[in-house]
Amino acid sequence: MRTLIFGLFAAAALLVSGCNSETAARQAFQSGNTYLSEQQYAEAIIEFRKAIQLDPRFGEARYKLAEAYVNIGDTVAAYSEQIRAADLLPDNMEAQLKAATYLLASGQFRDAKTRALRVLQREPRNVQALVVLGNASAGMSDLVGAIAEIEQAIEIDPTASGSYTSLGTLMLAQGDREQARNAFLKAVEVDPKSAAAWISLAMFQWGTDDTAAAERALQSALALDTTDIVTNRAIASYYIGTGRPAQAEPYVKMMAKSGGDAEEMTLADYYIRMDRLEEARHVLDGVRQRANGTFSAAELRLAEITYAVNRPGDAHAAVDRVLAREPKNGLALLLKARWLFRENQEQDALKQARAAVDADPGSIAALYLLGTIQVKTRDYEGAANSFTEALRLNPRAAVAQVQLSRLTLARGETAQAVFFAQEAAKNAPNNPLPRLSLARGFIAQGQVGRAEAELATLLKRYPNAASVHALSGATKVLRKDFAAARGAYERALKLDPRSIDALTGLAMLDVARNNTAGARARMDAELAGSSDRPEVLALAARVYVAAKDFAKAETLLRHLIEIDPDNLLGYSLLGQVYLIQQKLEPAQIEFEERARLNPHDATARLMIALILEAQNKTGEAKMRYDEVLAIDGRSVIAANNLAYLYAEAGENLDRAVSLAQIASEQARDNPAVRDTLGWVYYRKDVLDLAILAFEESVAKDPDNPLYRYHLGLAFAKRGDLGRARLSLESALKLKPDYQEALQALRTIRG
Repeated sequence: MRTLIFGLFAAAALLVSGCNSETAARQAFQSGNTYLSEQQYAEAIIEFRKAIQLDPRFGEARYKLAEAYVNIGDTVAAYSEQIRAADLLPDNMEAQLKAATYLLASGQFRDAKTRALRVLQREPRNVQALVVLGNASAGMSDLVGAIAEIEQAIEIDPTASGSYTSLGTLMLAQGDREQARNAFLKAVEVDPKSAAAWISLAMFQWGTDDTAAAERALQSALALDTTDIVTNRAIASYYIGTGRPAQAEPYVKMMAKSGGDAEEMTLADYYIRMDRLEEARHVLDGVRQRANGTFSAAELRLAEITYAVNRPGDAHAAVDRVLAREPKNGLALLLKARWLFRENQEQDALKQARAAVDADPGSIAALYLLGTIQVKTRDYEGAANSFTEALRLNPRAAVAQVQLSRLTLARGETAQAVFFAQEAAKNAPNNPLPRLSLARGFIAQGQVGRAEAELATLLKRYPNAASVHALSGATKVLRKDFAAARGAYERALKLDPRSIDALTGLAMLDVARNNTAGARARMDAELAGSSDRPEVLALAARVYVAAKDFAKAETLLRHLIEIDPDNLLGYSLLGQVYLIQQKLEPAQIEFEERARLNPHDATARLMIALILEAQNKTGEAKMRYDEVLAIDGRSVIAANNLAYLYAEAGENLDRAVSLAQIASEQARDNPAVRDTLGWVYYRKDVLDLAILAFEESVAKDPDNPLYRYHLGLAFAKRGDLGRARLSLESALKLKPDYQEALQALRTIRG
């Protein structure tokens, strides 16, 4: 009885508590609505959050919270709350449509389609739902179905200009510009008082380089309502995008006047862009004060200004204060990562960039920065994944496409490199970088004429771009017009004294003409001001080797591997210099002494291992590679070489796989590293993976007979004798005296 009585009292207490919580939640909700109507968005957010804390299933509160977030420009938070609100309010068709629109914008086309279909089950003639459904179908690559759905929307309501603009967008996606133009024009014809229709037409005209018509269309939209925020934003974006940012100012100011804090932030961003920092600071201070010091976005913009005026310590401290309060603030993490990267603190920057992506997986800026840092730290596979994800979120992100073009070109995948560059050029026709990447891809494919055509256009538009002149020099070398090549390289170097492409081109032209004295003089002058640039040190070493000044080359290469311990080229060149001078043993003695004095000197131990391997002392070399890995378990060279030695000896193959994978993860684009992985798999009889790795090595370095020989052996071991024969014959064409390949071919032929 005692337990039962206690249970009844407990249930009653919970009931009373629940009623009190529900009442408090409703009160907070009403308070939030009041603040929202008065445009006091920060206060509204606090109240709506309070209501949700008291009742997590309070759908109306989440719906209003999403609206408040939209008004302060926090679209990520708005997206999250809008989706939750729609889940909790299944009968609210407006909530479902808004959720579908957010899902559509974030590239979640299947989920957007599901929401739109839910609305259409209730309201089969809902034009907006049909438009969302059409665009979602297009995102799922069902363009034919998408167009049919948009045309159905037009049939239901021929006066709905939004349907025509969506149809125009889909026609444009199909490449039918004329039909797209007609659809956009029809949109303003059926509803000349629709600002959205005029703006859509303007965006189409701008995208097709008819900028005069675009400007007229935008002014037509503005004439409908000079205070409309969307229209003013569109005109401001147009002037900034066409290189006339000063003309954007009145429209940005009108946005700030007509809108709330989000538009004030846009005005501050404009002032920052124009380097009018005090005006930006004044605007941001006002935003921050209205939010009682809690508006983090304003604080972060102020921190950006502080950093821009060379007060990095204060700027970092400001961001740290925001992160202490909001550890998952994506913008704060992004700023932190960007500054650390600028300050050459790559590993710390990498950590912050990953945290920024975790906090906001939909942030293209965070993904792009992460990819950029990964390129710098030689994590090319990770970089490719980051840029690919950015591109998935926004298929028109030309900057990500340019980066992917560069990465695929470095892998030897020229067709992919050209594809990405072409897509980037379509998406950003006025940006020179995609066309520069496209020219590089054409050069790699041997299509010199097409590369020259791209470069001619770039030279006309950007006569003072060093990179364009340097690449033009490369095409002239391929044409064997060395005088013109020299002129192009010299012009590039004059425009940008740090251009490594131009410097390399001139140095190699001098070496090819046996003018090593001229090449040396050029490198001496460059080293006087760039002694720590790895690419300059490597180039200078090659020049000094050509000039037979091995002592100077050795000094430079030793400095190179000290400042960049993972530089594969530096170790390779230094080993060649020791071999040429027959200095392997003296060099080993010196590095042994360094290792003895410093137990943590991985570089010295790595050089000892390389020297021992060059002397065919493989047992001792293995021990030394193990010493390196004990100090630096991620050493690419030590892991790769030890794995190869194990595979050659047919021993410790499980460890060899692990080591080869460690090396490959960090240097996936290095054909020698991929070949090692393949060789280990070959020894373990994992032939499909071996062949895949060997094929990648051949694709990256098609002139290396060893990779073709290994590929032939793998095909033969798998029983694919026809492909084995082709691979071995290719190896022999490259190296006719390749005895191992010849013997393998004889074995196949019987």
